[in-house]
Amino acid sequence: MDSNILKMYQKVIGCDIDTLEGEARDLLGDLENTVHIDTRIKSLEKIQQKIILKGLPDIFSLKDVYGIRIIVTSAEEAYEALGQISHHFAGFLKNDYIAYPETRHDIPRLRGKMVRFLQYIAYKNNIPFEIQITTTTFHKMNEALHDGYKKRKYNL
Repeated sequence: MDSNILKMYQKVIGCDIDTLEGEARDLLGDLENTVHIDTRIKSLEKIQQKIILKGLPDIFSLKDVYGIRIIVTSAEEAYEALGQISHHFAGFLKNDYIAYPETRHDIPRLRGKMVRFLQYIAYKNNIPFEIQITTTTFHKMNEALHDGYKKRKYNL
């Protein structure tokens, strides 16, 4: 897999990640307390690992090649942001980890720790990308748990 695959993805989705970030910022302009918007493009290595791990046919089957994380100050604002995002981008709420936090009681060192965010799969030109919406406080917890999750999931 080479870097041309990402160029092809960008061509089919019809924009780069910065354009999607700009659209999200414009949508959330009414939320005065929006703290931050982060973006990322999944690395070629991670794309390849995920395609193999899940037995997917191609990059267009992945729902998170492009990722946007919106960090607001409260859970109420997170749901408000979700409403604005879902009104603009067709898609579906894949997980509501704010109302239903994900915990790992089976791993002693993770007891009492939870992942808290809204995971929305949005579409642009019928190509999926992921939008996560969380709060500043939840974001700190999520980041602390993220590395361990990826290591377990991908056997790294």
